Amino acid sequence: MAESVNERASASSLPEDVFIELFAQVFGLDKVQLLSHEHPVEDIYGERRYIDYALRTLDARVAFEIDGLTWHHPEAVSIGEFEDSLLRQNSLVYQGWSVFRWTDRELLSEPERVKEQLALFLESISELVSFDDFLPKQRGEAFELRPHQEEALESLDSLRAHGNTIALLTHAQGAGKTVVAITDAKRIGGRTLFLAHRRELVLQAYDHFQHLWPEASAGLFMGEVRDHDTHNIAGSVQSVAERFKEFDAAAFDYVVVDEAHHAAAATYRRVLGYFRPKFVLGLTATPDRADGQSILELFQDCAHRLDLKTAVELGELVPIRCVRVKTNVDLTKVRFNQVQYNRRDIEERVIVPARDELVVDAYLKHVRGRRAVVFCVNVRHGEAMAEIFRRQGIAAHSVSGRMARRDREQSLCDFRTGQLQVLCACDILNEGWDCPEVEVLMMARPTLSKVVYLQQLGRGTRKAPGKECLIVFDFVDNATRYNQALNLHRAIGISRYRSGALAIAPPEQIEAEEELLARGAKPTTVLDIGIWARDFEEIDLFTWQEAVAGMISLSELEVELSTSQGFIRRAVERGELETDHTLTLGNQEYHYFNQDRIDEICDTLGIEKVGPHNIKRRFVEFVQKMDMAASYKPVMLKAFLEVLDEKGRAPLAEVTRRFRQFYESRRDAGRVVERETATMSRLDELDDMGVQQVMLRMPFEKFERRRFLEYDSRDLAFIRFSPILWRQLKRGDLDELQKICEQSIATYYERLQ
Repeated sequence: MAESVNERASASSLPEDVFIELFAQVFGLDKVQLLSHEHPVEDIYGERRYIDYALRTLDARVAFEIDGLTWHHPEAVSIGEFEDSLLRQNSLVYQGWSVFRWTDRELLSEPERVKEQLALFLESISELVSFDDFLPKQRGEAFELRPHQEEALESLDSLRAHGNTIALLTHAQGAGKTVVAITDAKRIGGRTLFLAHRRELVLQAYDHFQHLWPEASAGLFMGEVRDHDTHNIAGSVQSVAERFKEFDAAAFDYVVVDEAHHAAAATYRRVLGYFRPKFVLGLTATPDRADGQSILELFQDCAHRLDLKTAVELGELVPIRCVRVKTNVDLTKVRFNQVQYNRRDIEERVIVPARDELVVDAYLKHVRGRRAVVFCVNVRHGEAMAEIFRRQGIAAHSVSGRMARRDREQSLCDFRTGQLQVLCACDILNEGWDCPEVEVLMMARPTLSKVVYLQQLGRGTRKAPGKECLIVFDFVDNATRYNQALNLHRAIGISRYRSGALAIAPPEQIEAEEELLARGAKPTTVLDIGIWARDFEEIDLFTWQEAVAGMISLSELEVELSTSQGFIRRAVERGELETDHTLTLGNQEYHYFNQDRIDEICDTLGIEKVGPHNIKRRFVEFVQKMDMAASYKPVMLKAFLEVLDEKGRAPLAEVTRRFRQFYESRRDAGRVVERETATMSRLDELDDMGVQQVMLRMPFEKFERRRFLEYDSRDLAFIRFSPILWRQLKRGDLDELQKICEQSIATYYERLQ
């Protein structure tokens, strides 16, 4: 049973707005833009489905579902509908998605609980990245090491000159390849990361850095040695994969991967997917793995895709022309969150006959006869647009996920073969559909999501015989600076606009067109585009992301300074602390601070930053003064201390078992388990996972925020003392901590009597 995006979203968008706000509070505003709303997928039978919010990481795909209680509850819907929802979820799991679901009641009534679950569920997930499958892979080429080093270096120069950003150097001799790699990196001059999976190879690379490039500092990132600030780093891929977030994604200009035939391992894939160097060089004895897979293709699969502007400039995608059509539609009062407009508001404001006629008129006047896709707000809008086109003699159809699969595929086939000139689409062409012959995109659907806009743009950028360019029509409605829809110039970051001119193209094409226009001539390569301007218009590229670039958010500041959650927010609300920028998006305010104010903020609020010099004292003081609305903190810490190993780690499952056992023993002895309002007082209602969630989101989170405890990054089945703290704790300290926990527990229950 195919489902329509409109059917799934017929209810109020309030729960989705709340989810976005909670997600932003947990992960930050910048991560919200990585969510793909109403993400299209197919079930195991090929039927179209939609995910409320999809997220991509370096290793996985994540689906977030927000459901009304009546949507999936077996007693509130028919058996067929309920079983269909199960098929949908099972298909996602089968296809490798991690699926997390909440009801609208949970989002509205228990927001803190949902935030805790979000943080817990995504704790072990690697860096969040954008959906970019529609973009081309980086160019790459393999070549063999020549007898003379200079020949290899010349080959690398030639590869880069032709737009290649990945190279594979093959030769049986190991040291020769390493020398070439470091010599080439030195010529480029940028910061360099050398990765290998064996200790001796890492140390060998470190020595080569020192001998071949002595004027630049060199460091190691392996085991307990973790140099972050040297110009060049030789690192074990295992260590870097565990702690890659300690580096900025753009920290290195040049990355070398030794023994590149190991690159299929998850550790390599994670590292190659995270970092965004200007050049990647793989070193290997053979261009193919034992299973026959090309190592070069593997590198291209792992590495981030070319961004759209670079891909066009390199000639991988067609040049793009842009026409901005201004409307009198007012979006200033339309409600919005960080990635989408309120559905009902946008439908009321945008789906109006005058605006629809403007879209059709733009096609008829300027690009009539070209194959075009019109992106519409919903199914009703798509059908109305197609009808207006047909009344003007243009062969047009509306396509959507609500259509029967056979009818939809027939419409798409007719478009490919030229029997249809225009497709009006509301939900199925953002991703997963390919027709290189598309020449025109008409962005009639306003969106705040860069992911959605770029996916739509990707439907028209493929090359095809005789296709000189893609022509994009952006319909620019009246809006505020904070809720203006994405358009080509804002999405790509191009401030100068000339109607009909090349917006993105290889530099030589833009230069040639500039010369023609300067002479008063119109480019002859363009088939009659009836809209031209000689002068540039400056486009306001303001985005809230740029407004807060380089700043630290309030929630990040609380973590940085190891304060309790809400401490700094309350200081702002009381007027004790001024922010440097405040964003009001929807009903939520987000506060940001300049990084160089951290010391000043500490002085203002009397905060002592945690570091090696005071972490032990701060930890002991925290344990001694534990505020206890419940018994959880000393009970968890005592269980943790009882099963510590010599590395300061404890198995999470065993700590959870002992945590539960403490309350079970009180219950079995007929003693008070906890205060009536505490979750653990309802022990019989909790399974082991429920108990673990209580322990992690309550006591553990308090220790983790202050950097006393953490997950073991090498094995998430363990929790541990932070390494800095563990190195300072002695056996006597651990015994004293046990006693403090026991006394705190006794005092708490005496007070409870």
